[in-house]
Amino acid sequence: MICDNNHHVLAISDCMDGNHNDSFELVENMELLTRTLKEADVNLQNSHLNADAGFDVAAFIEVIENKHKMIANIPKNKRNSKKTAQEYRYLGEYIYGFRKKIETVFAWLDTYKRILIRFEYKAQNFKSWLHIASSLISVCP
Repeated sequence: MICDNNHHVLAISDCMDGNHNDSFELVENMELLTRTLKEADVNLQNSHLNADAGFDVAAFIEVIENKHKMIANIPKNKRNSKKTAQEYRYLGEYIYGFRKKIETVFAWLDTYKRILIRFEYKAQNFKSWLHIASSLISVCP
């Protein structure tokens, strides 16, 4: 899910089963999100993508920075680093503070019981409910 600084949900990726971690099909889902935003004429170049350390995946960061020309503002995953040499990567602490915006959106989505418990078996139905809930929180935050 991608949202802006005004808590508006801009794009929602396909839903995945709960037995997968956050980085499962991460690049494919990012391609879907960016394609959705480009179809809506949203310019992503030079924008910051804030994500938590679980998204510190080399292939994902490469797609973000090289293909989409965005700035990946993702902290290093300490459990993922096997290199002994310190490698520098940009992390804007001030900008990373805006990560709370998406966490707030997630908290607002969790106020809808149908989404929190996930009654829907089909991923497309669940995604539809996410769109409805996202529209509601965008209209009346």
